[in-house]
Amino acid sequence: MSVARRLLLLVALATLLPGLAAAGKTLDGGKLESDWFSSDAVFREDDEIDYLWVSPGFSLAGKSLHFVPWPEPEFLGPKAGERDEKDRRLAKMMNGEMHELFRGAFADAFGGQLTTSLEEGAIRVEGRIVDCSTGSTAAKVIVGFGAGSGNTTIDLRFVDAASGEVLAGMHHRVVSGTTWSTTDSKFLKWVEEMAGRVADKGLEKLYEKGKKVKD
Repeated sequence: MSVARRLLLLVALATLLPGLAAAGKTLDGGKLESDWFSSDAVFREDDEIDYLWVSPGFSLAGKSLHFVPWPEPEFLGPKAGERDEKDRRLAKMMNGEMHELFRGAFADAFGGQLTTSLEEGAIRVEGRIVDCSTGSTAAKVIVGFGAGSGNTTIDLRFVDAASGEVLAGMHHRVVSGTTWSTTDSKFLKWVEEMAGRVADKGLEKLYEKGKKVKD
């Protein structure tokens, strides 16, 4: 192979490899699969959202949102195999009402600024549970200091119903670390607070002001 052809090959590989690495990129210890959102998604951190990505110019104001049922939970990350039947039962219990929970929270937070529905809409709102743990009540009481914390980690994305293009998304873990809170009740509180913040500030502004998350 000539020197010129070798140089061309090296240039081509240098251009291709970063894209290949990004395509299979995972974050949050393997719980966040970037390709579920977009291969070019760059996530930032907000006060109420661990990982947030919004495509340029996308806004929820004036949109009609279709909240669809979530698929069966599929745990991700290195601890997925450690989750027991109690964890999976809790995830399944929460999962069945997730789309209704988010619809209600966004409807209350936005009021007449957008339309929400469980049947139709220009923007399809899809989600999934990627991890769930009931934690340990005994550890919470005896040890404290965060021991025995329960948690639920979810993905949520906003998809253009006509084109199938993902326009924005978030990945977040809700932790229940106190003796008087449960994983599902803490999650409900977070959804309401997050929806209120998004309605007040706007997805695009939250993203613009957010800090880029570390890999």
